Amino acid sequence: MTRNTRRVGRPSITSKEQILTVALQLAQQQDLAALSLRQLAKELGISPTSLYRYFENKQQLLTAIGETVLSVDASALPAGLSHPQRLEKLLDQLRQQVLAFPGLLPQFNNSLPAEAMVATIATLAEPIKAMQAEDSLAVRHAQSLLWMTLGFALFESSSSQASISGQFLDLPAQLQNTSQHLELENHERLWRELVERNIRGIC
Repeated sequence: MTRNTRRVGRPSITSKEQILTVALQLAQQQDLAALSLRQLAKELGISPTSLYRYFENKQQLLTAIGETVLSVDASALPAGLSHPQRLEKLLDQLRQQVLAFPGLLPQFNNSLPAEAMVATIATLAEPIKAMQAEDSLAVRHAQSLLWMTLGFALFESSSSQASISGQFLDLPAQLQNTSQHLELENHERLWRELVERNIRGIC
């Protein structure tokens, strides 16, 4: 009897989507900088040559991961939300997805998922347009909100490290009146206040 050597619970590789699913799993478990196509092929139980048919290099893989992480799904929102509430939920969705892959943003460089980012801006712009904003202004608002969310998620993941947050506390006396009021750990409250201020500015 021939022994089945395929990994238990791992589907046979028949599509780019299945490969990307496993790549996303690996990306959540380790530093993205260390992820390689050879490692991915080994995890999938296929040859690197087979994998190269889908992704020619790591940049293409990072772009595909970025396209997944930076996409938002308006159809997943609960029914009956107001336009500001829809916008807030979309921003929450984006933030959580980026936080799940904290090493992704610094890896973009030449693998920026521009198409996915513009599509996300378009999705964010829809509830803003419904708030009576003119199309071009709605898009610019959405662009700013995208940058805001990515920047906040990057701050949130880095400031969670004690070595980073400690640098904000060990400051000269003339800065301590400001530093004592910084929110370095209560990210959720800081995020809610940030989103509320920005959406209120649109409304």
